[in-house]
Parts: sequence; structure tokens; C-alpha cells
Amino acid sequence: MAKALASLALLLCTVLPATSLAQQVRPAWSELNPAQRQVLAPLEEDWSRISAEQRRRWIALADRYPKMAPAEQKRVQERMREWAKLTPQQRDAARARYRALSKLAPDQRRAIIKQWTDSQEAQQALPVDAPPLPETAEAAKPAEPPAATDAPAPAEERPAAPSQ
Repeated sequence: MAKALASLALLLCTVLPATSLAQQVRPAWSELNPAQRQVLAPLEEDWSRISAEQRRRWIALADRYPKMAPAEQKRVQERMREWAKLTPQQRDAARARYRALSKLAPDQRRAIIKQWTDSQEAQQALPVDAPPLPETAEAAKPAEPPAATDAPAPAEERPAAPSQ
């Protein structure tokens, strides 16, 4: 019995620290410097769920942030707020689209990015109550005319009846 307890104690000593280390991804939010926390503020709520690799990327962005032009800083903050609002599934989908885009030839990638950017700028110029623009070139194509049906045409489109 003592041997079993000793084995259990040894097992717990080796498993528990490994488990707690695996759960504790560094750096913790509190370990970021004040400037990094300020830049990354939209991510604070999700920080504990972000992987170590993703944290390194966000920190690298925060460190580059002071050297960015004001317009670029504004864009980064807007995108970060948008990212923070995404669900994990939406983030995975965005990452998959990014990977797919990065595999394209540079000219194809530039064309798609330009198309997307142009549609975003056009959408921002629309009045608030206007419907959103389509997100893809496929969706932007005009709708096909309705297929012919057996229903009679409205009176104004009917040919005049011959006189008797």
C-alpha cells in the first residue's frame, strides 16, 4: 500500500506541473509592457486563449506600432477590434483564406486584394441605409433575367389585341 501511494505521489508530481505549464502560455497579459498592452487592448479579453505563437506575432505588431504612420496605426486598431469580435470559427476561416491567398501567384493575389479593397472603399462611401455590396466577383455579377414562365405578361406588356 505504501508503495502504491509513493507511486501515485510520484505520478502526481510529474503530471501536475506539466499540466499547469501547458495551460500557462507566456507571456501573460500582465507581463506585457504598458505600451504593448495599450496597442493590444482589443485582445485583452481573449489573451488567455491565444496560442504562444500568435502572442509572439501580436507582440511583434505592437512593437512595430510606434513606427507606423498614423493612418496605418488607425487601420491596425480597426482591424484588431474587428478580429477581436470574430468567433473562433470565423478566425479559423479567415486564417484559411489567408493561407489560400498566400499560395496564389503575386499578380493574382494583388488583383484579389485590390478588388476587395475597392469594394470596401465603395461600401464605406455608401449611405448608412444602403444595402452592403457583394463580397465576391461572383456575387457582383448582375442577376440573370427571370426564366420565361407560362404566366401571362402584365397588361402594359401584352401586345394589343387585333381589332375585329
